[in-house]
Amino acid sequence: MLNRIFIILICLSCFSCHAQVDKSLIDNWKSYAIPTNQDTLRKYNYSQNEWSVFIKDNKVHVTKNRLYHDPSIVPFKINSDEKDRLSILKVEDGYLIGFYRGEWGGHLDYFSKNGKDHYLISGDEIVQFIKKDSKIFAIQGLAHMGMSEGSIIKITKENGKWTSKEYLKLPTAPDAIGLDRNKNFIVITSKSLLKVDSNAKINVLIEQGIWYARLYTNSIVIKDDIVYAGMRAGVYKYNLQTGRQEWLLPY
Repeated sequence: MLNRIFIILICLSCFSCHAQVDKSLIDNWKSYAIPTNQDTLRKYNYSQNEWSVFIKDNKVHVTKNRLYHDPSIVPFKINSDEKDRLSILKVEDGYLIGFYRGEWGGHLDYFSKNGKDHYLISGDEIVQFIKKDSKIFAIQGLAHMGMSEGSIIKITKENGKWTSKEYLKLPTAPDAIGLDRNKNFIVITSKSLLKVDSNAKINVLIEQGIWYARLYTNSIVIKDDIVYAGMRAGVYKYNLQTGRQEWLLPY
């Protein structure tokens, strides 16, 4: 009788531990081989889950919501179209704000700290800002209806005004960007995974990734030489040292 009670308690304990697994941590997701079956990829394409990745407390987290900037982080109202996806970067004299409308265009603007002064910097369709060695860069571009093009731009202040210029043309439109431990840009585009070194030389890590099957990457983080890319249906994992690819799911 005591043995039975002991076994039941162990089972309940195991069940309780399993139920409390925190699926917001990527370490608790399960790893699978990269899917190649077209029916499986088609199923993933129709998934309602859009996973985004981010780092908090030195751990990689996952959320089911896309990580767009909340315009309330600036102390003034931003007049934008409902189609706009905003990228916001605070600078010493105000804010750089990218307005991205996909096939409807976009632009990069400067706003003063109180929002009263502003001007158009360029017609770049900003996807994401990133800083490297105190310098400001951004990825911009668009993939739509068979067309995919974009670039990394560099944003500088010259003669009192912010300006942008192309730093590097990319082979396809960028979706997300990060920095590895050697401060190389790691860029995931609509088709490929790229490394861009300090000489602006492109090294293709993956020519055509799983996300090319319309899984729409929305974010990447890099931790301990591992790239995690949030996208529709799951999270893609790539080891920068070994080139190993994995497909992560919460179940």
